[in-house]
Amino acid sequence: MSVRVRFSHETLGALMAAIEVNDVVDEHIALPGHIPDSFTQTQLAECLNLCRQLWLEGPPRTALAGLAHRLVYRRDLSQPERVAFKHIRARYKHMGFAFGLYTPAHKRPLLYEATSTLMGEAQDAFKNGYAGRVFVTGMGLRVLSTPFFDRIRRRMVQQASVDQAVTINQNLRAEIARIPACLEGGGITAVRFHGLRKIISRHVAFFDTLRILYPDADINRTARFLSAINGLMGRKHDELVKAALAGTLRYKTDLFSIPETIRALLEQLCQQSLSSDIRRA
Repeated sequence: MSVRVRFSHETLGALMAAIEVNDVVDEHIALPGHIPDSFTQTQLAECLNLCRQLWLEGPPRTALAGLAHRLVYRRDLSQPERVAFKHIRARYKHMGFAFGLYTPAHKRPLLYEATSTLMGEAQDAFKNGYAGRVFVTGMGLRVLSTPFFDRIRRRMVQQASVDQAVTINQNLRAEIARIPACLEGGGITAVRFHGLRKIISRHVAFFDTLRILYPDADINRTARFLSAINGLMGRKHDELVKAALAGTLRYKTDLFSIPETIRALLEQLCQQSLSSDIRRA
């Protein structure tokens, strides 16, 4: 079976639409009886190729540069500009997850990570009205959106290759297996909670991409269940960031209890996934 390298505009649009709702909470979705696993080399290579094309064919470098300019000189963005920024960042995040999911390094290249992280910090700053932070992050994005750095990032994306399927499948299962340790004890720090959410976000990105290329009821239900967890964790993390920016929470050291709704969904996900591992063994 040949590996698809190029996809239609309809397929790209479907993936972008999925990304835009990947944190929508559906209170009525349940996991399927079997969570899909053991994905093939072809499936994984095509997922990477689709993520790559979505990023490469996204808004031009000048779009991010223009928004960075406005962050510096206005210390804020208008509502349409915020939407444009969100869409650019969504593509960056999704390709960032692709680096972590599919490539042999299983992490974002340093320059790509710096750009994506700074976009997240800028968004947190202008959403919460911290003009000084908006200015600083805007200055950083102005530099990182220059043609020089853009060429390097594009080369990184173009040259990304897919790891062996057995390794990717093992990593997907290992990430879920890390979750129970985060649920133990009397509390969790905001930075560790953010790390926990990243696990869920990566799996949302994976199943969202997979369901566009390989429509299947169980894949879709898994994606929507993960999306519900992602949405709830995103709302909680927004609260934590706001408190940290206001100085009422020490992001790396203060402990808080994971909300019971989130905990219950995470436990259900782990129970279902780990029982599948036991049956497989």
